[in-house]
Amino acid sequence: MKKYNILLFLFSAVVLFSACSEDNLDIEQKGVIDIEAFYETDEDAKSALTDAYADFATNIGGNDGIIVPYNIIFNYCADNILAAGEYYGDNDHIASINEFRFDTQSSVVSTMYKRFYFVIYHSNLVIDNFEYGESDVKDRCISEARIMRAWCHMMAAMAWGAPPLIDHVLVGTDKPLNYEGGHEALLQWCADECADAVQYLDERESTSDKDGAVKVTKGFAWTVQGKALMYKGDYEGAKTALKKVISSEKYALVPGEEWADLFHLSGDGSEEKIFETNLINNASLGDWGGKIQRSTWMELNLWGWRTSRLASKPLCQSDQGWGGLAIEEDFANEFAANDGDSYRRKATMVSYDEFITELEWNSDDENPTVEDKLTDENRGIINPDGLYGQSMYLQKKHIASDEDRTTNWYRFNNFIIERYADVLLLYAEACARTNDNDGLQYLQMVQERAGSDYISSELTLEDVKKERNYELWCEGARWIDMKRWGELEKVKTAGTNIPSLKDAINDGEAKHRGYLTYSNPNEGKIVGFKEGKHEYFPYPYSVTSINPNIVQNPGWE
Repeated sequence: MKKYNILLFLFSAVVLFSACSEDNLDIEQKGVIDIEAFYETDEDAKSALTDAYADFATNIGGNDGIIVPYNIIFNYCADNILAAGEYYGDNDHIASINEFRFDTQSSVVSTMYKRFYFVIYHSNLVIDNFEYGESDVKDRCISEARIMRAWCHMMAAMAWGAPPLIDHVLVGTDKPLNYEGGHEALLQWCADECADAVQYLDERESTSDKDGAVKVTKGFAWTVQGKALMYKGDYEGAKTALKKVISSEKYALVPGEEWADLFHLSGDGSEEKIFETNLINNASLGDWGGKIQRSTWMELNLWGWRTSRLASKPLCQSDQGWGGLAIEEDFANEFAANDGDSYRRKATMVSYDEFITELEWNSDDENPTVEDKLTDENRGIINPDGLYGQSMYLQKKHIASDEDRTTNWYRFNNFIIERYADVLLLYAEACARTNDNDGLQYLQMVQERAGSDYISSELTLEDVKKERNYELWCEGARWIDMKRWGELEKVKTAGTNIPSLKDAINDGEAKHRGYLTYSNPNEGKIVGFKEGKHEYFPYPYSVTSINPNIVQNPGWE
């Protein structure tokens, strides 16, 4: 009876509340602006655009648990990266992407798909609610949002082929279709958007303009236009757009000795950055509710060297590491043979011998000799099982340093969306494809800045392809390049013959010596790239289950 009485009381309370006068309930909410009154002034336009930038930073460059989905989707399918870790099955949602074991319910794929459309939604809020011609401020805000929207559609097209084009704010009943024009037409739409919106954008003031590297400018618009046309196969059109970036003289390559800084806090806003998400230490955001989600937070651990299997820790690594990012063996050997001891090579990866003898370790005595280091049991791999998934070269490019954590306890350097070296190499490629020797100087510029042992004497497509592979390792370029070049043979064996890097000192030898063993933990499973299926990711089940208008990509169920 007590339960019945309580329910009766609650029911009576609801009836009494419902019977109250509407006047008593019609209380004006304090501290908010009605949506109908918000999208009016220049300040409103700037505020809405600021929200779009914040959403871009969170969803594109931001953390999701231990990963940044953008980094996984556009890097781990490539043939120059291995998903490593403590053992097989460690961080398997990442390894499944690398080994082509993912399906329509992959959390990484689903999260990235949704994140692109979150950014598109926030961009559309700006675009839909303001009109051109009302003020210069509104014209610029609308155009910056259009470029962010175009970039998201371009990258979604490279991941899913012909995903929906969302050029306005949807209502809850909308169920958009795949873009009816297809993949190439969607890329053309992205290029056209940039060509139309660029007239209203600011230009970066100079190579020293750091603010111009963290906002959408004419340079970024031309870059997106050029990339979309390049991906579409319109090389003449791509050349025209990309050359505008070069001719603007607002960008430059950093010196070779500063190449490594590009990926650390000291490289934020440098002359080479065309667009990157700006991470500001704003206390009002709160760590867990704002700043962490916008940073690459736990990637400082995920991509760090596996410290639990090392005798101590190299000083250049800020914190413990989980060893989840590895350089593929054949690529590493090719890169080392091409570049030698270049700035770029040694900032991207170090051999195990260099790992032992050239890095400072936190166990070092004062001024140890090379011989001391080679016999020092307080450095190198201590676990006899070695480092799973690692080759004879260890990646160094994305090792977080103390510098990257100077304002927070987690990694907080800016997230690179586009840098100048990529533009120069894309332009060189477009020139190579159109028999235009103008691209040679820019190919050589990238090689010379790198300090590479090899400098091209003529412009060839093969040299450009190799240079893009070396320069842009783990920057979201290789997987797209492989697909558009049709160079997918190597990933057909992904997930087989997984290396482990071991140290002979654990076998009783007197000195450190790295060597590899191999295993096949996926034996009996279907792994590796499959033609007619893996060219594009599947539309997530979470999307197709509620939107029957989405046609699934070939090969997926």
